[in-house]
Amino acid sequence: MRLVIDLGNTQIKYYVFENDQIVYSCTVFIDEWRKNLIRIKGDYPLIKNCIISDVNRTFIKDLKSELTPLPFIFCSTELEIPFKTIYETKSKLGSDRIALLSACAIEYPDKNILVIDLGSCITYDILDKKGLHHGGVISPGYYMRYKAMHKFSSMLPSLEPNNNFNLLGTNTESAMHVGVSEGINSEIIGLITKYEKKFYPLTVIFTGGDIERLSKPLKNSIFAQPDFLAKGLNYLLVNNIN
Repeated sequence: MRLVIDLGNTQIKYYVFENDQIVYSCTVFIDEWRKNLIRIKGDYPLIKNCIISDVNRTFIKDLKSELTPLPFIFCSTELEIPFKTIYETKSKLGSDRIALLSACAIEYPDKNILVIDLGSCITYDILDKKGLHHGGVISPGYYMRYKAMHKFSSMLPSLEPNNNFNLLGTNTESAMHVGVSEGINSEIIGLITKYEKKFYPLTVIFTGGDIERLSKPLKNSIFAQPDFLAKGLNYLLVNNIN
């Protein structure tokens, strides 16, 4: 068994893999990371190693201590990865994006891929059919857009994401909901349209915790895979640890 840890800005996701299958997963807030990790190690004593994708970087010393003596590695471009990248600099490519691109390379070989991860930020990455990562886009996610409107204005309220609205907002709250949701939808459709002109045919993969917030005026050839990043991490762990 193997343990995969996806450490984000506000939440941490744990996955237990047996071979290529997820036998357990959970998502918890950051302040609950320790008690859940202790429970997982107790429930799955056959876990033999671990990989960590960390975009948080705030308690990594404590996490290392809690994992010891379990062997673990961090997701980075220093590992043996199944794609090439022209990203500048290579070491600055985020571990979450590395894992997603690895999953793309393994599960969709010989295809042009646009992988879109809807999390705290929305990331877009292009991997061509020859296995070359051309770079991508980082954009504010749902919660970040709401927080920005509230923080940088004196009148706009603090809101949570909500898809229950009409296309034209009839009050401040509904206008903000439309702005965030339709802004993201339009951004996604616009980028897909532009990338399809250069990388045709293009397979688009959606993943990330905010998939369910996304409206669906999108092509049927688009796939939603909430555990795609974890699969990429599991592949990297298998191929990079003794």
